[in-house]
Amino acid sequence: MGVLSLMLICLAISLDGFGVGMSYGLRKMKMPFLSFMVIGLCSFTVIFVSMTIGQWLQYWVTSELSSKIGATVLILIGGLTFWKMMVEKQKPSDILPVKERPTYREFRWTIRMFGLMIHILRDPARADTDHSGHIVGTEAVMLGLALSLDAFGSGISLTLLGFAPLFTSLWVALTSIILLWAGIKVGRRFSSVGWFQRLSFLPAILLIGIGLFKW
Repeated sequence: MGVLSLMLICLAISLDGFGVGMSYGLRKMKMPFLSFMVIGLCSFTVIFVSMTIGQWLQYWVTSELSSKIGATVLILIGGLTFWKMMVEKQKPSDILPVKERPTYREFRWTIRMFGLMIHILRDPARADTDHSGHIVGTEAVMLGLALSLDAFGSGISLTLLGFAPLFTSLWVALTSIILLWAGIKVGRRFSSVGWFQRLSFLPAILLIGIGLFKW
């Protein structure tokens, strides 16, 4: 069950990448191989750092308590994700089509890095800051951080649940790359993402379910 739990958690953590990939595929945007590697490296780094912090926390609590804490954190993250989905679903969208997006350079310099990552999560096309239709260089780094920072808390809980940092981080990075690539391919084939939007609650449900099981 440990391997299955790890695979499901990797899926829950990385599923946003599939949605981002679909968005890029629908817009016919391109992402070179190196950009996939950069995004995978960002995922690996964030998860590994968070799990290293989790290892440090293990020195201060018993193994049984650390397992309970890890499970509780997963449940809380899943619940928060579910709540955010419900709130966002009720808000009117302020996302602009690509062709209507501002093209003046001053715009992207006025957005701070953290704020830009939040915008990228809401509208993945904003990662393409130069509007070239390609995600490269610093754009790939920003996208990778935007996709992986949400998983920071999950990384800590995974260590407390007994998962190995290096192996888990590699799995998360690989899953992120695969789902992002698959999303781009699927997005190019379909003109609507309505069916995928019905799966938007899946990561939250997976995290809550695994947390309850581990509890």
